[in-house]
Amino acid sequence: MLAIATHAGAAHAAATCQPDNGASTSGFDRIEAARSGWDAPAPPLTGWTPVTLPDVWAGRWPGFDGVVWYRLSWRQSGAARPCAILLDYLNMAGAVYLNGSLLSRDTNLTEPLSRAWNTPRIWIVDSPVLRDGDNTLLIRVSGLTAYSPGLGNVVRGDPAPVMAQYRHALLLRQDLQFFGLAITVTLGGVFLALWIMRRQESAYGWFAAMSIAWWCYAYNQIAISPWPFATTHAWEKFSSIAFLLYCASFMVFVLRFCRRRAPRAERALWAIVLIGSGWLIVTPGSAIADARALWALIPMAGFIGSCGLLLWFSWRSREIEQQILTVCMVIFIAVGVHDLLVFVGILNTNIYYAVFTSQALMLSMALALAWRFAQNVRKIEQFNDELRSRVDLATQELAHTLTRQHTLEVANARLGERLNLAHDLHDGLGGTLVSSIAALEHSPADISSDRFLSILKELRDDLRIVIDAAAHSTEDSASLAEQIGPLRHRMTRIFENRQIECSWLIDGADPCNLSAAQVLDITRILQEALTNVLKHSRARRVQIVLRTTKNAFELRVTDDGVGFETHGQSGSHYSTGLRSMAHRATRLGATFEVSSASGSTHVVVVKPDVEAANPPPPP
Repeated sequence: MLAIATHAGAAHAAATCQPDNGASTSGFDRIEAARSGWDAPAPPLTGWTPVTLPDVWAGRWPGFDGVVWYRLSWRQSGAARPCAILLDYLNMAGAVYLNGSLLSRDTNLTEPLSRAWNTPRIWIVDSPVLRDGDNTLLIRVSGLTAYSPGLGNVVRGDPAPVMAQYRHALLLRQDLQFFGLAITVTLGGVFLALWIMRRQESAYGWFAAMSIAWWCYAYNQIAISPWPFATTHAWEKFSSIAFLLYCASFMVFVLRFCRRRAPRAERALWAIVLIGSGWLIVTPGSAIADARALWALIPMAGFIGSCGLLLWFSWRSREIEQQILTVCMVIFIAVGVHDLLVFVGILNTNIYYAVFTSQALMLSMALALAWRFAQNVRKIEQFNDELRSRVDLATQELAHTLTRQHTLEVANARLGERLNLAHDLHDGLGGTLVSSIAALEHSPADISSDRFLSILKELRDDLRIVIDAAAHSTEDSASLAEQIGPLRHRMTRIFENRQIECSWLIDGADPCNLSAAQVLDITRILQEALTNVLKHSRARRVQIVLRTTKNAFELRVTDDGVGFETHGQSGSHYSTGLRSMAHRATRLGATFEVSSASGSTHVVVVKPDVEAANPPPPP
């Protein structure tokens, strides 16, 4: 309906206002028309035929493309009084002369023709152009038979009433068209931006595509030239293809708006659009009228079917936004039926409303989409509120959990500190006490007061080590060599007093800086291993190897004592000292191995990936 009412038959529309007081189209004595060639500079002398306005010459001269001259004659009394002449339209381009004087001329009177078919014109004339007695208004019209060429109503009369008619005609034919195009491009741009930001809302994208196609189609109402095309036929083909795309986009929009998909039907739809576009492009000018009529009826049928589909979906879903669009769609269908009846001549009028009501339809679609968008925003806000309350509840529960966890961690830390203190006392002070007791038991008479004082100082030093290790952060660095040195001196002297040969091999300890806790763990492992040699091994020889390299740290204590059973190391018979050493090795990230047999016992601690303090030289 849209294509027939506003595209194929738009040029058929005549004046939208009938003459009233002081204005007349029947005041002309004669209205005649005659054909001529495209380049004729003057009207022909013969061939004039009486006509009535509005006139479409395609019915009188079928297949005629060219120029038709219209001659309107009347007698004027009182030429000094101004007279207004209103030309409702001419199709397609033309020039207007009054008594031989040029009043108006379009830019192109041959191809590519200027497009003046929807432009009303008015002139206020008086003497000397207007004469007392006989006056002749000559209108040259260039047109193509496929596009309803001819001349609309011509009104003459007093300036005031004729000017009122002109303003009304200009409002309907131009101003409202510009307003509609502005609405279309604005809505299309807004929903195109929304679709770009939210690609999952495909209805927005199809509405934008539909708006763009409709803008290209409706621009025909105000276009003044066929640019960028070189001929009128090319422009009209473009307009028909735009209508095809509009109807197809509308059909897909209805599906997406109703949250439906029909892949096969959509593929068939776009195949039809492709076929129709190709058909129109290759159709010659002599057959373009029939081709345009065919490819207006086919998409129009799909358009009406989509409207019916929307009514069905709306009735089933009961969604408010669909009902809003349905009401506007019913009104638009009624207007389309009216315009179709006007076009075929059943209704005696020449006013078409589809172009104007189409803007209301576009606005209703935009309103429905905006309603859905607002609903989605409200759902998101409700979800955010619910999520916020759940997050607050989860935060409270997490706070309680963290509080309990913190309490447990504090308790575990205190217990760990107690265990560490017990191990440090056992491995440090305990070892010193054991070695001192062993010395006193071995030769109590040989212990001088100075030696006894030295033993007490050693106990004090061990106590200081325990206190320092507890006071320093685990990240504070300490020198391994500085801690091993006093222990080596003290233990060597004790072994010598027991007639035990003691040999030390220390390699790379000086540049090896570890944290205070790590140094203490290594020192305690070594001290506990040597204390066990003194207490249990009855060895005659002991060897200590402490080696650090770029990629490894190794501590090895070997003696030739009586040995002990190792198969129960991980059971309940595992001694306190060995458990303490294993625990410290694990804390260091090192491996702890004990192997023992008669005449040979090995305690090995290996920690990989310990870097020496001084970096390797550059290659």
